[in-house]
Amino acid sequence: MVEAILDILLPPRCGGCNRFSDWYCPDCVEATRRLREPLCLRCGAESEFVRRDCGCRARLRSLGRLRSAAAFEGVLEKAIHRFKYGGRKPLATPLALLLAERLAIDGLPGEAVAWVPLHSRRRRRRGYNQAELLAGRLAAMAGLPLLPGLERTRDTPPQVGLDRLRRLTNVRGAFAWKGPPLARQAVILVDDVATTGATLEACAAALRAAGSGPVLGLTVARTPF
Repeated sequence: MVEAILDILLPPRCGGCNRFSDWYCPDCVEATRRLREPLCLRCGAESEFVRRDCGCRARLRSLGRLRSAAAFEGVLEKAIHRFKYGGRKPLATPLALLLAERLAIDGLPGEAVAWVPLHSRRRRRRGYNQAELLAGRLAAMAGLPLLPGLERTRDTPPQVGLDRLRRLTNVRGAFAWKGPPLARQAVILVDDVATTGATLEACAAALRAAGSGPVLGLTVARTPF
């Protein structure tokens, strides 16, 4: 609460270093470690050499590709935590710039932008969905329409601490498309952080079942697993 009041009365505090500056200051932007090539061509994980997939194809069946802008570490980890849990909603813009940067590098195709939804109870407690804010900023930057209609139908436990198999099981069937017909649109699906891609895969399965075209997962950060 104190930080929220200070953000109103004083200049912005950087989400990374917490100094009075920009919402994500130039020093923290420079300190943010972008993922280094070579990357797995399918899931975007850092790899020792270029390969079509790193064993990810067996678990990412609906998600066409997954790409992340940077490593979930250091100042970026702090910024995402403050954005997600600390009410620092203006961080959506600089973090979406990282998404746009990754999109420009890869030239990833998409006709519309969707986001990973929160369950209604969790969204009420938090007051907003950080993935929705990111998707809105990215859509505006890329000149693409937003695609509302993906809903979380089951309030799943947090993924933190679960192994790869339990992550997949935890979110399987937890999402459904409740919007207009998708008409084979290629969708860019946005979230803040990817670890195994299980949540993005479950969302992509719902989109593909509803008639979407290819689904690309795009996140600000990636954690090693």
